[in-house]
Formats: sequence, structure tokens, C-alpha cells
Amino acid sequence: MMKNNIAVFSKIFFLITIMNFSSITKADVKILSYETRNGVKVLFSKSENIPMIDIKITFDAGSSKDGSLKGLSMLTHNLLDEGTSKKKSEEIASIFESTGSVFNTSVNKDRSTISLRSLTDEKYFNPCLKMFLEILSDSSFPISEVNLQKNRTISTIIENKSDPSEIASSIFFKEIYGDHPYASQSIGNENSVKKINRKNILDFYQKHISSSNASIAIVSSLPKDQIIKISEKISKSLERKEVENISNTKEMKILKEKYIFKNFKSEQAHIYIGSTSIERGSDNHIPLYVGNYIFGGSGFSARLMKELRVKRGLTYGVYSYVYPLKEKGPFLIGIETKAEQAQLSVKLIREMLAEFVEKGPTDEELKHAKNSIINGFPLRIDSNSDILNYLSMINYYNLPKDYLKTFTSKISKVTKKDIINAFKTEIDLDSIITLVVGNEKAK
Repeated sequence: MMKNNIAVFSKIFFLITIMNFSSITKADVKILSYETRNGVKVLFSKSENIPMIDIKITFDAGSSKDGSLKGLSMLTHNLLDEGTSKKKSEEIASIFESTGSVFNTSVNKDRSTISLRSLTDEKYFNPCLKMFLEILSDSSFPISEVNLQKNRTISTIIENKSDPSEIASSIFFKEIYGDHPYASQSIGNENSVKKINRKNILDFYQKHISSSNASIAIVSSLPKDQIIKISEKISKSLERKEVENISNTKEMKILKEKYIFKNFKSEQAHIYIGSTSIERGSDNHIPLYVGNYIFGGSGFSARLMKELRVKRGLTYGVYSYVYPLKEKGPFLIGIETKAEQAQLSVKLIREMLAEFVEKGPTDEELKHAKNSIINGFPLRIDSNSDILNYLSMINYYNLPKDYLKTFTSKISKVTKKDIINAFKTEIDLDSIITLVVGNEKAK
């Protein structure tokens, strides 16, 4: 959820745009660490010239913590700024809008985040920080807002049932994860969202949005002593009575190669091919990342795009990605094509994947990929929000503090042998799921 004030930001837009050219653009981003008095880990990077502060609090409270009430984490986070014991949603929105600040929440399968962006000038920052802390410590979840948000969520879920790409995504994750919490969409399903009540939301808030479950990332021009004070205030606002955290994680299913067809009245077939792959922090992540960049992750220079779009004209777009999570994340190849071309596309992709796993990239492909990734990396950390996202990830997954500093060096050392080994180890061709959603011509 996002509340911002375009008018306030527009007054300083030119100034910030000019200053942004001198912001951090090198891979050696300096990261400082701190631990609050009640044990919350803080990572901080200083952005010298932009008079703003970006704060992101990350919780081990993604949709994998929903239990049987799928969609509970997302619903809880969407309602955080809809009321406290002292203020109604309109008053909260007014404070953020009048100070030109941005409040936002997000939820994925592993983690959730609550973030704030503000100018560092005290007349803007102090009132929005005070409101931010009140939300963290005293969200009240008014029943009227709960019912309204539930209805909105259910409407979105119903609407998604008419979108073949949403249907394909839902089926694919259920197939590769089975009974594991990763199988469910973060938004939940219609039946589970209907069952969620205000008490469920309050319980989730008290249990999971707490200092024992949090880490903090901050990027700002403010000095370290002020960042420490802000971190302590945030950490204090998250203090809760300790509640036993019972894990609901289940063993991942053992996958076997499978073909699935879902009939859907559409001229285009939506195809997902893939399996589970690696955990975040795995030694094979970097070579798998480089290999996937070559195979399907780099747009028009990728093998998949060259073969299926440029050479054969079967699609406007085809891609692949590897998404590491706390436990094994997905490896996925996606393509949309005409229904009558679906089976040819599947055949070509499976053959290309088998060949890549066996032989890896050419020397030319590897050189091009490494140069592209290394040369493009500064653009991935050229804004406060980019750096903030990396700090949040490093904190949550307990990655080395020098992750950004050493990233390009590790890329430069990847060999063809490394890629072949990573793909053979992490991508099991005998467990690949092939899913086609389309009309009978695609079957």
C-alpha cells in the first residue's frame, strides 16, 4: 500500500535529480552494521548527497507463515495503515501525504517488509516517523476496514481466475511444491480469505510483526549516530510479548517428470516449464545465475529468445529465471505462443534445456554474459531504493556483508565447467514439470 504526495516531491524533484548523478554507483557500497538493545540487526549505507531516508523493516513473516489461513500475512500487511487506537485511516493517510512521505508494505513467500521513505528535513521526517512507529506498535485493524480489504482481496482472486497467466502460475507452484507452504499464492484463495477474521489478523500482527522477528535496513544521508537513534526507536516500537513460533514448514515433495494440460479458452497458450532449484546463499547460485542469464534470462541475447522468437517467430517473448528462497526456490521457463504452436515450443525448449545442462554455454556466450552482468551491475545499485533492497536481502538471508563488494569478482571467475556442474546438480531433468494452459489446439 502506498501513500505519497506528488506536490511535495515535485518541489524538490529537480534538486534530487541533479544530486542523484553523484550518488553511489560503484559496486563497493559501504555497509555499516549495528544491533539494537533488544537484538534487532541493522544494516546501514550512507548516501551522501540526497536529503532523504529510506527505511525497510524485514520480517520472517511471508506467506509461508500463513498456516491454514492462506492470504493472512498479505491481508494483515495491507491493513497496517488503516487505523490505530488513536487515528483513523484518513488521518494516517493525511500525515504521510502532507509530509510527502511514502509508506509501503510487501509480502512474498519467505518474508514481509514495511517501509518508509521521507525527506530528512525534521519538519517532514519527524511527524511521518512518529506515525510510522505508531503503526508498528499500535495498528488496530478496524472491523470495517478488515471487511473492506477482504472483499477487495476476494475480488482480485476472482478476477485472477479469468487470467490464464495467473491460472498457470497457481497450478505450477502447486505442482512443484505440493503441501509445502510455497505452493500457495501469497494473496491466498477465496475460501481461506473468507475465513480470516479480525482476531486472526491481530494474532498474526502480535506474533510476527515483532522485534524478535525483524531486521532493519536504512539508506540515508543522516550520520550514523542519528541512524542508531532511529533504529532504537523502531526496535522499541516492535517489542511484543514473546509468543512461541511453531514452524508449519513441511518437506518438499519429490518431483517426477510430469506433463499437465489445463483447458482454457484462449488463442494464446501459456506454458510454464520448470522445477525447484536452489536455496538463497547456495554455492551454486552464482554459476546458476550466469548460466540462466545465457539460457533465458537476458532478453534478446538469450538462447531461448534467439531460437524461439528471432529464428522461428513462435513468440514475442520467452524467458527463464532462477529465484532462490530460504528453501529451494523455483527454476522456471515461461512462454506465450499460439495454441497450435504450443507443442513445438515445448519440444524445442526441452531439447534446448537438455543440451544446455549437458554442454553448457559457448566460450563466446560466457564472455558476453560476464561482461554484461559486470558492466551492468552499477546500474542495479544506483539508487537508494536499490541499495535498500539489497541490504534487506543480505540481512534476512544472513548473506556476507561484502555480498555487493564481491559480486562482480565472483561473476568474473565463473567457468563453463562451473555452469555445467551447477545445472546438473540443481536442475534435475527427470523432475521437470511441463504445464500448458490453452485451448484444445495446445493439447
